[in-house]
Amino acid sequence: MLTTTYSLIALSVEQKNARGSLSALRQCIKSSVDNLDESDPVALESAVDKLSQFDQYCHERKVEIYVIPAIKKATREADSLLAELEQLSLASVNILRSVRDGLRSACEQGAAKIEELCSSMERYCNNLYQRLVKEEELFRIAQRVISIDEWFAIAADFLSYDAEIDRRKRHVRTGHATA
Repeated sequence: MLTTTYSLIALSVEQKNARGSLSALRQCIKSSVDNLDESDPVALESAVDKLSQFDQYCHERKVEIYVIPAIKKATREADSLLAELEQLSLASVNILRSVRDGLRSACEQGAAKIEELCSSMERYCNNLYQRLVKEEELFRIAQRVISIDEWFAIAADFLSYDAEIDRRKRHVRTGHATA
């Protein structure tokens, strides 16, 4: 029971961090839109880079790596929700690809294209927000269908994952290359 509680708290913290990062991204995009006349390619490229980094973070979260596979193994009850999450992820990837591809031309073609690019970035954020909301439903299902033994294994994986992240951060701070 404690491992289930630990795992759900870890997932909740991860969700809170993802929502906070998403909120910061939205603010960055809003700032770009509000200052269209003053937009410079470097600021837009920075916003797109932040979206790309956030997208990578989303795919490296514990829910993606451990919980979704455990749910797939435990039940078919969540298949439609998992399909919805997959659709949202695929849409996000496509929007992000389009944003990256359109970045250079937006800067060359001016304010209208920049506004369109910012609108696409906002659409990406909205899509990810919808995914985070749907993941909350997934956690409720996970709590019911994943066995205590599986939660124990997931909790162990979480601890191992966190230790690896901490190790990488220490290596970066001390100037060592990460493996």
